[in-house]
Amino acid sequence: MIRVACFVMVGILSASPVVAADLPPIRTVEIRDRAFHVNGEPLLPIMIWLQDAENFPAVRACHMNTVAGYWPKSSGTKDAAEYLALVRKAGLYGVMPFEKGLKGDAALLGYIHGDEPDLPHQESDARITPASHLRINRKTPLWKLVDGVTHSWSVLDPMEGAEVTIEPKEPVTAVRVAVHLTVSKGLAVAKEVTFEADGKPVLEATLENKKGRQVLDLPKPVRFKALTLKVRSTYPGEQVWGSVGEIEALNAEGENVLLAPPRLVPRAEPEAVLAAYEAIKAHDPSRPVCMTLTGHFDPHFEKWSEARREQLYPAYIRAADVVGYDIYPIYGWNKPEWIHLVHDATERLAAMAGPRPVYAWIETSRGGQWTGDLDRQKKVTPRHIRAEVWMALTGGATAVGYFTHIWKPAYKQFGVPEENRKALAEINGRLARLAPAILGKRIDGTATAAEDGVKVDAIFREADGARYVFAVNYDERQKGTDVTFAVAGAADGAAVEVIDEDRTLRIQGGRFTDRFDPLAVHLYRVKR
Repeated sequence: MIRVACFVMVGILSASPVVAADLPPIRTVEIRDRAFHVNGEPLLPIMIWLQDAENFPAVRACHMNTVAGYWPKSSGTKDAAEYLALVRKAGLYGVMPFEKGLKGDAALLGYIHGDEPDLPHQESDARITPASHLRINRKTPLWKLVDGVTHSWSVLDPMEGAEVTIEPKEPVTAVRVAVHLTVSKGLAVAKEVTFEADGKPVLEATLENKKGRQVLDLPKPVRFKALTLKVRSTYPGEQVWGSVGEIEALNAEGENVLLAPPRLVPRAEPEAVLAAYEAIKAHDPSRPVCMTLTGHFDPHFEKWSEARREQLYPAYIRAADVVGYDIYPIYGWNKPEWIHLVHDATERLAAMAGPRPVYAWIETSRGGQWTGDLDRQKKVTPRHIRAEVWMALTGGATAVGYFTHIWKPAYKQFGVPEENRKALAEINGRLARLAPAILGKRIDGTATAAEDGVKVDAIFREADGARYVFAVNYDERQKGTDVTFAVAGAADGAAVEVIDEDRTLRIQGGRFTDRFDPLAVHLYRVKR
Protein backbone atom coordinates (compact mmCIF):
# COMPACT_ATOMS: atom_id res chain seq x y z
CA MET A 1 0.00 0.00 0.00
CA ILE A 2 1.47 3.35 -1.11
CA ARG A 3 0.12 6.70 -0.05
CA VAL A 4 0.37 9.25 -2.86
CA ALA A 5 -1.03 12.77 -2.69
CA CYS A 6 -3.60 12.73 0.11
CA PHE A 7 -5.09 9.33 -0.62
CA VAL A 8 -4.46 5.73 0.20
CA MET A 9 -4.09 4.05 -3.18
CA VAL A 10 -5.85 0.71 -3.34
CA GLY A 11 -5.03 -1.11 -6.57
CA ILE A 12 -2.89 1.87 -7.50
CA LEU A 13 -3.96 2.55 -11.07
CA SER A 14 -7.35 0.92 -11.09
CA ALA A 15 -10.62 2.78 -11.52
CA SER A 16 -11.63 2.05 -7.93
CA PRO A 17 -12.62 4.98 -5.72
CA VAL A 18 -10.00 6.67 -3.59
CA VAL A 19 -10.24 7.06 0.15
CA ALA A 20 -9.06 10.21 1.89
CA ALA A 21 -6.23 9.66 4.36
CA ASP A 22 -3.70 11.74 6.20
CA LEU A 23 -0.37 12.18 4.51
CA PRO A 24 2.64 10.37 5.93
CA PRO A 25 5.06 12.54 7.93
CA ILE A 26 7.79 13.93 5.73
CA ARG A 27 11.29 12.61 6.39
CA THR A 28 12.88 13.62 3.10
CA VAL A 29 11.99 15.73 0.06
CA GLU A 30 13.97 15.32 -3.14
CA ILE A 31 13.62 16.66 -6.67
CA ARG A 32 14.25 13.95 -9.25
CA ASP A 33 13.09 13.57 -12.84
CA ARG A 34 11.45 17.03 -12.62
CA ALA A 35 9.13 15.82 -9.85
CA PHE A 36 8.78 15.85 -6.07
CA HIS A 37 9.77 12.71 -4.18
CA VAL A 38 8.68 12.44 -0.54
CA ASN A 39 10.27 9.72 1.56
CA GLY A 40 11.63 8.26 -1.67
CA GLU A 41 8.22 8.04 -3.42
CA PRO A 42 7.00 10.35 -6.22
CA LEU A 43 4.39 12.90 -5.19
CA LEU A 44 2.06 14.98 -7.35
CA PRO A 45 1.35 18.12 -5.26
CA ILE A 46 -2.23 19.34 -5.64
CA MET A 47 -2.10 22.75 -4.02
CA ILE A 48 -4.38 25.54 -2.90
CA TRP A 49 -3.31 29.11 -2.29
CA LEU A 50 -3.47 31.03 0.99
CA GLN A 51 -6.29 29.61 3.10
CA ASP A 52 -7.46 30.01 6.68
CA ALA A 53 -7.69 26.77 8.61
CA GLU A 54 -11.49 26.96 8.61
CA ASN A 55 -11.34 26.10 4.90
CA PHE A 56 -9.21 22.97 5.32
CA PRO A 57 -12.23 20.62 5.37
CA ALA A 58 -13.30 22.03 1.97
CA VAL A 59 -9.73 21.66 0.73
CA ARG A 60 -9.71 18.01 1.76
CA ALA A 61 -13.16 17.45 0.26
CA CYS A 62 -11.78 18.66 -3.08
CA HIS A 63 -8.94 16.14 -2.73
CA MET A 64 -6.13 18.69 -2.60
CA ASN A 65 -3.07 17.72 -0.59
CA THR A 66 -1.00 20.87 -0.07
CA VAL A 67 -1.59 24.40 1.22
CA ALA A 68 0.75 27.04 -0.18
CA GLY A 69 1.42 30.44 1.35
CA TYR A 70 0.78 32.02 4.74
CA TRP A 71 -0.75 35.38 5.57
CA PRO A 72 0.50 36.82 8.89
CA LYS A 73 -1.85 35.97 11.77
CA SER A 74 -3.99 33.76 9.54
CA SER A 75 -6.35 31.62 11.65
CA GLY A 76 -5.19 33.44 14.78
CA THR A 77 -1.65 32.12 14.51
CA LYS A 78 1.40 34.07 15.60
CA ASP A 79 3.72 32.76 12.88
CA ALA A 80 4.05 30.32 9.99
CA ALA A 81 5.21 27.51 12.31
CA GLU A 82 1.99 27.69 14.31
CA TYR A 83 -0.04 27.80 11.07
CA LEU A 84 1.84 24.79 9.68
CA ALA A 85 0.84 22.86 12.79
CA LEU A 86 -2.79 23.42 11.75
CA VAL A 87 -1.95 22.26 8.23
CA ARG A 88 -0.35 19.12 9.65
CA LYS A 89 -3.34 18.49 11.93
CA ALA A 90 -5.63 18.70 8.87
CA GLY A 91 -3.65 15.92 7.18
CA LEU A 92 -2.10 18.22 4.57
CA TYR A 93 1.35 19.36 3.53
CA GLY A 94 2.50 22.98 3.48
CA VAL A 95 4.62 25.13 1.18
CA MET A 96 5.48 28.05 3.42
CA PRO A 97 7.27 31.39 3.35
CA PHE A 98 10.65 30.85 4.96
CA GLU A 99 10.92 31.02 8.73
CA LYS A 100 13.77 29.43 10.69
CA GLY A 101 11.34 27.70 13.04
CA LEU A 102 9.89 25.59 10.21
CA LYS A 103 12.99 23.48 9.66
CA GLY A 104 12.34 19.78 10.13
CA ASP A 105 8.55 20.06 10.37
CA ALA A 106 6.95 16.81 9.26
CA ALA A 107 4.38 18.68 7.13
CA LEU A 108 6.85 21.03 5.40
CA LEU A 109 6.95 20.12 1.71
CA GLY A 110 8.93 23.22 0.74
CA TYR A 111 9.40 26.94 1.02
CA ILE A 112 8.05 29.61 -1.30
CA HIS A 113 9.38 33.02 -2.28
CA GLY A 114 7.28 36.16 -2.05
CA ASP A 115 4.53 36.00 -4.65
CA GLU A 116 5.18 37.12 -8.24
CA PRO A 117 8.61 38.75 -7.93
CA ASP A 118 8.41 39.63 -11.64
CA LEU A 119 5.15 41.59 -11.31
CA PRO A 120 5.88 44.86 -13.12
CA HIS A 121 5.09 48.29 -11.81
CA GLN A 122 6.07 51.77 -12.87
CA GLU A 123 8.77 53.79 -11.14
CA SER A 124 10.22 57.18 -11.90
CA ASP A 125 13.84 58.23 -11.67
CA ALA A 126 12.63 61.47 -10.14
CA ARG A 127 12.08 61.58 -6.40
CA ILE A 128 8.85 63.35 -5.44
CA THR A 129 8.16 64.06 -1.78
CA PRO A 130 4.78 65.34 -0.54
CA ALA A 131 4.25 67.44 2.55
CA SER A 132 3.55 65.24 5.56
CA HIS A 133 -0.07 66.40 5.88
CA LEU A 134 -1.10 65.41 2.34
CA ARG A 135 -3.31 62.39 1.90
CA ILE A 136 -1.83 60.28 -0.89
CA ASN A 137 -4.00 58.59 -3.50
CA ARG A 138 -2.09 55.46 -4.51
CA LYS A 139 -4.05 55.26 -7.76
CA THR A 140 -2.54 58.58 -8.90
CA PRO A 141 1.12 58.35 -7.87
CA LEU A 142 2.98 61.63 -7.63
CA TRP A 143 5.43 60.64 -10.36
CA LYS A 144 2.61 61.43 -12.78
CA LEU A 145 3.52 65.11 -12.16
CA VAL A 146 6.67 64.60 -14.25
CA ASP A 147 5.79 61.70 -16.55
CA GLY A 148 5.23 63.86 -19.63
CA VAL A 149 1.62 62.70 -19.98
CA THR A 150 -0.38 65.88 -19.55
CA HIS A 151 -3.78 64.20 -19.54
CA SER A 152 -2.86 62.13 -16.48
CA TRP A 153 -2.83 63.72 -13.04
CA SER A 154 -1.89 63.42 -9.39
CA VAL A 155 -4.30 64.15 -6.57
CA LEU A 156 -3.34 66.79 -4.00
CA ASP A 157 -5.48 66.41 -0.89
CA PRO A 158 -6.09 68.98 0.44
CA MET A 159 -5.23 71.31 -2.43
CA GLU A 160 -4.87 74.43 -0.29
CA GLY A 161 -1.57 74.19 1.55
CA ALA A 162 -0.34 71.34 -0.64
CA GLU A 163 3.41 71.00 -1.12
CA VAL A 164 5.39 68.67 -3.38
CA THR A 165 9.14 68.61 -3.87
CA ILE A 166 10.61 67.22 -7.09
CA GLU A 167 14.21 66.02 -7.20
CA PRO A 168 15.50 65.07 -10.66
CA LYS A 169 18.35 62.56 -11.01
CA GLU A 170 20.92 65.36 -11.20
CA PRO A 171 20.99 69.16 -10.76
CA VAL A 172 19.30 71.16 -13.56
CA THR A 173 18.94 74.77 -14.67
CA ALA A 174 15.59 76.37 -15.55
CA VAL A 175 14.50 79.76 -16.88
CA ARG A 176 10.75 79.20 -16.52
CA VAL A 177 8.28 76.79 -14.97
CA ALA A 178 4.91 75.50 -16.14
CA VAL A 179 1.89 73.98 -14.43
CA HIS A 180 -0.80 71.91 -16.15
CA LEU A 181 -3.99 72.37 -14.17
CA THR A 182 -6.91 69.97 -14.22
CA VAL A 183 -10.33 71.48 -13.71
CA SER A 184 -13.18 69.18 -12.71
CA LYS A 185 -16.62 69.98 -11.35
CA GLY A 186 -16.64 70.21 -7.57
CA LEU A 187 -12.88 70.04 -7.09
CA ALA A 188 -10.55 72.70 -5.71
CA VAL A 189 -8.13 74.32 -8.19
CA ALA A 190 -4.72 75.77 -7.34
CA LYS A 191 -4.71 79.59 -7.39
CA GLU A 192 -1.82 81.32 -5.62
CA VAL A 193 1.38 79.31 -5.78
CA THR A 194 5.06 79.70 -4.94
CA PHE A 195 8.08 77.84 -6.23
CA GLU A 196 11.20 77.21 -4.20
CA ALA A 197 14.55 76.01 -5.52
CA ASP A 198 16.55 74.11 -2.91
CA GLY A 199 14.36 75.67 -0.24
CA LYS A 200 14.70 79.26 -1.43
CA PRO A 201 11.71 81.14 -2.93
CA VAL A 202 12.20 81.86 -6.65
CA LEU A 203 8.68 82.72 -7.87
CA GLU A 204 5.22 83.72 -6.66
CA ALA A 205 2.34 83.58 -9.13
CA THR A 206 -1.44 83.50 -9.46
CA LEU A 207 -2.75 80.79 -11.77
CA GLU A 208 -5.88 81.17 -13.86
CA ASN A 209 -8.85 78.95 -13.10
CA LYS A 210 -8.65 77.06 -16.37
CA LYS A 211 -7.56 73.72 -17.65
CA GLY A 212 -4.23 73.30 -19.38
CA ARG A 213 -0.66 74.55 -19.38
CA GLN A 214 0.31 77.85 -17.78
CA VAL A 215 3.93 78.96 -18.32
CA LEU A 216 5.60 81.24 -15.77
CA ASP A 217 8.92 83.04 -16.32
CA LEU A 218 11.46 82.96 -13.51
CA PRO A 219 13.07 86.34 -12.61
CA LYS A 220 16.45 84.79 -13.50
CA PRO A 221 17.85 81.40 -14.41
CA VAL A 222 17.99 79.05 -11.42
CA ARG A 223 20.08 75.94 -10.90
CA PHE A 224 18.72 73.50 -8.34
CA LYS A 225 18.66 69.97 -7.02
CA ALA A 226 15.05 70.18 -5.82
CA LEU A 227 12.04 72.23 -6.88
CA THR A 228 9.09 72.70 -4.50
CA LEU A 229 5.57 73.78 -5.47
CA LYS A 230 3.44 75.23 -2.67
CA VAL A 231 -0.25 76.02 -3.10
CA ARG A 232 -1.08 79.08 -0.97
CA SER A 233 -4.75 79.40 -1.95
CA THR A 234 -7.34 77.81 -4.20
CA TYR A 235 -10.39 78.41 -6.31
CA PRO A 236 -12.59 76.46 -3.90
CA GLY A 237 -14.85 73.59 -4.86
CA GLU A 238 -17.23 71.27 -3.11
CA GLN A 239 -14.22 69.11 -2.29
CA VAL A 240 -11.00 70.28 -0.64
CA TRP A 241 -8.91 68.12 -2.92
CA GLY A 242 -7.98 68.66 -6.54
CA SER A 243 -5.34 67.54 -9.00
CA VAL A 244 -2.45 68.72 -11.13
CA GLY A 245 -1.54 67.20 -14.47
CA GLU A 246 2.12 68.11 -14.85
CA ILE A 247 4.84 70.35 -13.42
CA GLU A 248 7.63 71.42 -15.77
CA ALA A 249 10.90 73.29 -15.45
CA LEU A 250 12.10 74.59 -18.82
CA ASN A 251 15.69 75.39 -19.77
CA ALA A 252 16.77 78.06 -22.27
CA GLU A 253 16.13 75.63 -25.15
CA GLY A 254 12.58 75.00 -23.94
CA GLU A 255 13.32 71.46 -22.79
CA ASN A 256 11.54 70.16 -19.72
CA VAL A 257 14.41 69.29 -17.39
CA LEU A 258 12.06 67.65 -14.86
CA LEU A 259 10.74 65.15 -17.39
CA ALA A 260 11.04 61.62 -15.98
CA PRO A 261 8.88 59.07 -17.83
CA PRO A 262 8.34 56.01 -15.63
CA ARG A 263 9.98 52.71 -16.39
CA LEU A 264 8.78 49.21 -15.65
CA VAL A 265 10.54 47.46 -12.80
CA PRO A 266 9.75 44.10 -11.21
CA ARG A 267 8.43 43.77 -7.67
CA ALA A 268 11.75 42.18 -6.69
CA GLU A 269 14.92 42.17 -8.78
CA PRO A 270 16.38 38.72 -9.53
CA GLU A 271 19.50 39.53 -7.49
CA ALA A 272 17.40 40.06 -4.38
CA VAL A 273 15.43 36.86 -4.97
CA LEU A 274 18.67 34.91 -5.47
CA ALA A 275 20.08 36.29 -2.23
CA ALA A 276 16.92 35.16 -0.42
CA TYR A 277 17.19 31.71 -2.01
CA GLU A 278 20.81 31.30 -0.96
CA ALA A 279 19.95 32.33 2.59
CA ILE A 280 17.14 29.76 2.76
CA LYS A 281 19.31 26.96 1.39
CA ALA A 282 22.14 27.85 3.77
CA HIS A 283 19.79 27.39 6.72
CA ASP A 284 17.78 24.44 5.40
CA PRO A 285 19.00 22.57 2.31
CA SER A 286 16.54 19.74 3.01
CA ARG A 287 13.54 21.41 1.37
CA PRO A 288 13.05 22.81 -2.13
CA VAL A 289 12.27 26.48 -2.67
CA CYS A 290 9.32 27.30 -4.93
CA MET A 291 8.58 30.49 -6.82
CA THR A 292 5.39 31.65 -8.55
CA LEU A 293 5.87 33.98 -11.50
CA THR A 294 3.29 36.00 -13.36
CA GLY A 295 2.51 34.98 -16.92
CA HIS A 296 4.66 37.81 -18.24
CA PHE A 297 7.47 35.43 -19.22
CA ASP A 298 5.18 34.58 -22.12
CA PRO A 299 5.45 37.08 -25.02
CA HIS A 300 1.66 36.95 -25.46
CA PHE A 301 1.30 39.62 -22.79
CA GLU A 302 3.90 42.00 -24.26
CA LYS A 303 4.61 43.49 -20.83
CA TRP A 304 8.38 43.06 -20.98
CA SER A 305 10.50 43.43 -24.11
CA GLU A 306 12.15 40.27 -25.42
CA ALA A 307 15.53 41.52 -24.21
CA ARG A 308 14.15 42.21 -20.74
CA ARG A 309 12.48 38.78 -20.57
CA GLU A 310 15.75 37.12 -21.50
CA GLN A 311 17.46 39.10 -18.78
CA LEU A 312 14.89 38.53 -16.04
CA TYR A 313 13.56 35.01 -16.24
CA PRO A 314 16.67 32.81 -16.41
CA ALA A 315 17.91 34.78 -13.41
CA TYR A 316 14.67 34.22 -11.50
CA ILE A 317 14.69 30.51 -12.29
CA ARG A 318 18.22 30.17 -10.88
CA ALA A 319 16.78 31.41 -7.57
CA ALA A 320 14.37 28.48 -7.13
CA ASP A 321 14.20 24.69 -7.16
CA VAL A 322 10.58 24.63 -8.38
CA VAL A 323 8.91 27.26 -10.56
CA GLY A 324 5.30 27.99 -11.38
CA TYR A 325 3.08 30.71 -12.76
CA ASP A 326 -0.45 32.07 -12.69
CA ILE A 327 -2.50 32.80 -15.80
CA TYR A 328 -6.29 32.91 -15.37
CA PRO A 329 -7.79 33.39 -18.85
CA ILE A 330 -11.40 33.72 -17.68
CA TYR A 331 -11.19 34.78 -14.02
CA GLY A 332 -8.37 37.23 -14.67
CA TRP A 333 -9.09 38.49 -18.20
CA ASN A 334 -12.66 37.42 -19.05
CA LYS A 335 -11.24 35.81 -22.17
CA PRO A 336 -12.04 32.10 -22.62
CA GLU A 337 -10.37 32.44 -26.01
CA TRP A 338 -7.06 32.67 -24.16
CA ILE A 339 -7.46 29.28 -22.51
CA HIS A 340 -4.73 27.73 -24.65
CA LEU A 341 -2.20 29.93 -22.85
CA VAL A 342 -2.29 27.54 -19.90
CA HIS A 343 -0.77 24.86 -22.11
CA ASP A 344 1.59 27.10 -24.04
CA ALA A 345 2.90 28.98 -21.00
CA THR A 346 3.50 25.73 -19.11
CA GLU A 347 5.40 24.33 -22.07
CA ARG A 348 7.47 27.50 -22.34
CA LEU A 349 8.27 27.63 -18.63
CA ALA A 350 9.13 23.92 -18.53
CA ALA A 351 11.65 24.47 -21.33
CA MET A 352 13.18 27.36 -19.39
CA ALA A 353 13.18 25.50 -16.07
CA GLY A 354 15.41 22.63 -17.17
CA PRO A 355 15.47 19.92 -14.47
CA ARG A 356 13.17 21.84 -12.12
CA PRO A 357 9.55 20.82 -11.56
CA VAL A 358 6.95 23.23 -12.93
CA TYR A 359 3.47 23.96 -11.58
CA ALA A 360 0.54 26.02 -12.82
CA TRP A 361 -2.13 27.79 -10.78
CA ILE A 362 -5.59 27.03 -12.18
CA GLU A 363 -8.68 29.25 -12.00
CA THR A 364 -11.78 27.86 -10.28
CA SER A 365 -14.56 30.46 -10.53
CA ARG A 366 -15.54 33.93 -11.59
CA GLY A 367 -15.63 36.86 -9.16
CA GLY A 368 -12.32 38.58 -9.89
CA GLN A 369 -11.44 42.17 -9.05
CA TRP A 370 -10.40 43.34 -12.48
CA THR A 371 -12.97 41.99 -14.94
CA GLY A 372 -15.95 44.29 -14.39
CA ASP A 373 -19.32 43.71 -12.81
CA LEU A 374 -20.08 40.16 -11.78
CA ASP A 375 -22.99 39.79 -14.21
CA ARG A 376 -20.59 40.58 -17.08
CA GLN A 377 -17.98 38.08 -15.97
CA LYS A 378 -17.95 34.80 -17.84
CA LYS A 379 -18.25 31.61 -15.83
CA VAL A 380 -15.42 29.21 -15.19
CA THR A 381 -16.98 25.80 -15.72
CA PRO A 382 -15.92 22.26 -14.77
CA ARG A 383 -14.99 21.74 -18.41
CA HIS A 384 -12.60 24.71 -18.28
CA ILE A 385 -10.99 23.55 -15.04
CA ARG A 386 -10.52 19.98 -16.24
CA ALA A 387 -9.03 21.10 -19.55
CA GLU A 388 -6.66 23.61 -17.91
CA VAL A 389 -5.36 21.01 -15.44
CA TRP A 390 -4.51 18.64 -18.26
CA MET A 391 -3.15 21.44 -20.43
CA ALA A 392 -0.68 22.10 -17.62
CA LEU A 393 0.25 18.45 -17.23
CA THR A 394 0.66 17.78 -20.95
CA GLY A 395 2.67 21.01 -21.16
CA GLY A 396 5.19 19.66 -18.66
CA ALA A 397 3.87 20.40 -15.17
CA THR A 398 4.34 17.85 -12.40
CA ALA A 399 2.25 19.77 -9.86
CA VAL A 400 -0.88 21.91 -10.03
CA GLY A 401 -2.48 24.46 -7.76
CA TYR A 402 -5.85 26.16 -7.52
CA PHE A 403 -6.69 29.80 -6.93
CA THR A 404 -10.05 29.99 -5.16
CA HIS A 405 -10.27 33.60 -3.94
CA ILE A 406 -13.14 35.77 -5.17
CA TRP A 407 -13.96 39.43 -4.55
CA LYS A 408 -17.45 39.59 -6.05
CA PRO A 409 -20.20 39.62 -4.89
CA ALA A 410 -18.17 39.53 -1.65
CA TYR A 411 -14.66 38.43 -0.70
CA LYS A 412 -14.14 34.74 0.04
CA GLN A 413 -10.93 32.76 0.22
CA PHE A 414 -12.71 29.62 -0.93
CA GLY A 415 -15.26 31.02 -3.34
CA VAL A 416 -15.73 27.97 -5.53
CA PRO A 417 -19.33 27.29 -6.66
CA GLU A 418 -20.76 23.91 -5.74
CA GLU A 419 -20.65 22.41 -9.24
CA ASN A 420 -16.96 23.31 -9.49
CA ARG A 421 -16.24 21.84 -6.06
CA LYS A 422 -17.67 18.54 -7.28
CA ALA A 423 -15.52 18.82 -10.40
CA LEU A 424 -12.41 19.53 -8.34
CA ALA A 425 -13.05 16.45 -6.22
CA GLU A 426 -13.39 14.34 -9.35
CA ILE A 427 -10.40 15.85 -11.15
CA ASN A 428 -8.10 15.70 -8.15
CA GLY A 429 -9.23 12.24 -7.12
CA ARG A 430 -8.26 11.06 -10.57
CA LEU A 431 -4.92 12.89 -10.37
CA ALA A 432 -4.12 11.18 -7.08
CA ARG A 433 -5.09 7.78 -8.44
CA LEU A 434 -3.10 8.22 -11.64
CA ALA A 435 -0.13 10.01 -10.05
CA PRO A 436 2.26 7.05 -10.45
CA ALA A 437 1.54 7.05 -14.18
CA ILE A 438 1.54 10.82 -14.61
CA LEU A 439 4.99 10.86 -13.00
CA GLY A 440 6.01 7.56 -14.58
CA LYS A 441 8.66 6.70 -17.14
CA ARG A 442 8.38 8.65 -20.38
CA ILE A 443 7.86 6.59 -23.52
CA ASP A 444 7.73 7.56 -27.17
CA GLY A 445 4.41 8.46 -28.74
CA THR A 446 2.67 10.92 -31.02
CA ALA A 447 -0.77 12.54 -31.16
CA THR A 448 -2.00 13.67 -34.59
CA ALA A 449 -5.20 15.66 -35.08
CA ALA A 450 -7.22 14.83 -38.19
CA GLU A 451 -8.15 18.50 -38.61
CA ASP A 452 -5.13 20.62 -39.49
CA GLY A 453 -4.27 23.20 -36.88
CA VAL A 454 -6.49 21.87 -34.08
CA LYS A 455 -4.40 22.03 -30.89
CA VAL A 456 -4.07 18.69 -29.16
CA ASP A 457 -1.33 17.49 -26.86
CA ALA A 458 -0.60 14.27 -25.00
CA ILE A 459 1.93 12.73 -22.67
CA PHE A 460 2.96 9.08 -22.91
CA ARG A 461 4.00 7.17 -19.80
CA GLU A 462 4.73 3.69 -18.51
CA ALA A 463 3.94 2.50 -14.99
CA ASP A 464 2.76 -0.62 -13.21
CA GLY A 465 3.36 -2.76 -16.29
CA ALA A 466 1.08 -0.70 -18.58
CA ARG A 467 1.37 2.19 -21.00
CA TYR A 468 -0.64 5.39 -20.50
CA VAL A 469 -1.71 8.22 -22.77
CA PHE A 470 -3.16 11.41 -21.26
CA ALA A 471 -4.50 13.87 -23.84
CA VAL A 472 -6.39 17.15 -24.11
CA ASN A 473 -7.89 19.24 -26.90
CA TYR A 474 -6.76 22.74 -25.95
CA ASP A 475 -7.87 24.57 -29.07
CA GLU A 476 -9.27 27.95 -28.04
CA ARG A 477 -11.50 28.08 -31.13
CA GLN A 478 -13.69 25.29 -29.72
CA LYS A 479 -12.92 22.96 -32.62
CA GLY A 480 -13.33 19.21 -32.31
CA THR A 481 -11.27 16.60 -34.12
CA ASP A 482 -10.37 12.94 -34.32
CA VAL A 483 -6.92 12.22 -32.88
CA THR A 484 -4.70 9.28 -33.76
CA PHE A 485 -2.17 8.15 -31.16
CA ALA A 486 0.93 6.13 -31.93
CA VAL A 487 2.24 4.37 -28.83
CA ALA A 488 5.71 2.87 -28.80
CA GLY A 489 5.72 -0.86 -28.07
CA ALA A 490 1.95 -1.30 -28.20
CA ALA A 491 0.99 -4.68 -29.64
CA ASP A 492 -1.61 -4.99 -32.38
CA GLY A 493 -4.96 -5.94 -30.95
CA ALA A 494 -4.10 -4.72 -27.46
CA ALA A 495 -7.00 -3.26 -25.52
CA VAL A 496 -7.01 0.45 -24.79
CA GLU A 497 -9.07 1.27 -21.71
CA VAL A 498 -10.55 4.78 -21.78
CA ILE A 499 -10.18 5.44 -18.08
CA ASP A 500 -13.42 6.16 -16.19
CA GLU A 501 -15.46 6.24 -19.44
CA ASP A 502 -16.51 2.59 -19.69
CA ARG A 503 -15.11 2.35 -23.23
CA THR A 504 -12.43 0.18 -24.81
CA LEU A 505 -10.53 0.81 -28.04
CA ARG A 506 -8.03 -1.40 -29.92
CA ILE A 507 -4.48 -0.91 -31.12
CA GLN A 508 -4.13 -1.36 -34.87
CA GLY A 509 -0.72 -0.96 -36.47
CA GLY A 510 0.63 0.54 -33.25
CA ARG A 511 -2.10 3.19 -33.25
CA PHE A 512 -5.58 3.97 -32.01
CA THR A 513 -7.99 6.81 -32.79
CA ASP A 514 -10.56 8.63 -30.68
CA ARG A 515 -12.83 11.66 -30.95
CA PHE A 516 -11.98 14.88 -29.08
CA ASP A 517 -14.73 17.43 -28.72
CA PRO A 518 -13.70 21.01 -27.83
CA LEU A 519 -11.64 21.07 -24.59
CA ALA A 520 -12.12 17.31 -24.20
CA VAL A 521 -9.80 15.29 -21.97
CA HIS A 522 -9.35 11.55 -22.47
CA LEU A 523 -7.08 9.27 -20.45
CA TYR A 524 -6.01 5.87 -21.73
CA ARG A 525 -4.38 2.75 -20.37
CA VAL A 526 -2.92 0.42 -22.99
CA LYS A 527 -2.97 -3.12 -21.66
CA ARG A 528 -0.36 -5.66 -22.58
